[in-house]
Amino acid sequence: MVSLKITPGVTGYMNLTITERGTIQHVERFGASLSLVGVFLIIIAYGVLKRLRTIPNTFIFFASIANIGASVACLIGYDGIYSGDDSALCQFQAFLLEM
Repeated sequence: MVSLKITPGVTGYMNLTITERGTIQHVERFGASLSLVGVFLIIIAYGVLKRLRTIPNTFIFFASIANIGASVACLIGYDGIYSGDDSALCQFQAFLLEM
């Protein structure tokens, strides 16, 4: 199996240009924004409508709370990677993805 090495700013085989990375990051951030809107709609509906407070919807509610962390981590995008492995932003992004 060939291992993929992604080097920021370097183009070549299996590396993306800066423009391609920017496009992917914009799509990722757009998707994360839509996800956050959906999560907040779920939280509002669960809080306002007592009829929706069933056991299956409670699982969806708690999964939505966990999805907030993943969506915020996606909004951070490559900035966490570019700031370095030991940076607070990278560590925070990793925490959000693991919660």
